[in-house]
Amino acid sequence: MPKKRTVAKAILLALLVLLGMIVSPVSATYQISPVPLSGDMISVGKVSDFSVDVSSDGKAVRMITVDIETGTAVNFTLTYGNGDTVDGWMEYSNAGPFQQHTQVSIGGDTKSYDYVGIQEIGRIDVVGYARNYTTDTEYTTGFLVYDTVFGITQGTLMSYYPVADLSNNIIYKFELTATAPVALTYYTDTRASVAKWAVTSPFEIVNEWVVFAQSIATLVYDLVTGLLSWLKFFFVDNLLMTVSLYLAITMAYSFGRAKNMEQGLRKFFKFQRTFFEFIISLWNYFIQIISSFRGIFRI
Repeated sequence: MPKKRTVAKAILLALLVLLGMIVSPVSATYQISPVPLSGDMISVGKVSDFSVDVSSDGKAVRMITVDIETGTAVNFTLTYGNGDTVDGWMEYSNAGPFQQHTQVSIGGDTKSYDYVGIQEIGRIDVVGYARNYTTDTEYTTGFLVYDTVFGITQGTLMSYYPVADLSNNIIYKFELTATAPVALTYYTDTRASVAKWAVTSPFEIVNEWVVFAQSIATLVYDLVTGLLSWLKFFFVDNLLMTVSLYLAITMAYSFGRAKNMEQGLRKFFKFQRTFFEFIISLWNYFIQIISSFRGIFRI
């Protein structure tokens, strides 16, 4: 299969995966809608004891990601609302050759899963806005802890803690201790933004993504049209002036630094050859970009 078609199919597959996440990203019961790029990602690095409170900055924690090695257990406490807390833990271990074991828990809801594998590091997320659907239209809101690798298809690896009125009970502080160092990353945003995502429907999330994409497209369009207008001004409307100005500048520079006429002519023609090669390389690059787009749309 040609490389261009492979890349194009990979792009389409990524878009389909994103669409699937928006509709039902974790399971048929739990739903976590991806949000437009906003807020901050704080990569802490490897720690075995960590605590942070972001309320003083007017922010909230929307997600915590833990890369946990085999044989490691992690305990954590989430503080939310007006000082309420909930405890949880996660564990990742090898029961034997090719025998992996994962456990996650929050608020007493403990789930475990055994599977065949050889990976030494698992990734477990704690999400501050999730929904647990009992019917197509009825649901509760709360916090979710799940294995991001196997939790996508295994409902047994998702621990859920219901929290009423989630928009007013968002997480602003968490503490973590581990039996061995774990790689920790957490994501924050304004309290208003996290509260919004806690009660926003998947269809509204899709609309937010569309608006975000439109803003990016508008920016790119403005940049391209601006560049094309300048190119038109110099190389279409005033081509003779542009060429004359270029030749005059390069000639003045070449002969101004030359010791004699022959050296000046050499420098001058060297400038023209370099400029011509630059134009050819630029044109080739432009053709490659156009060909890439044609490959994407001819799958």
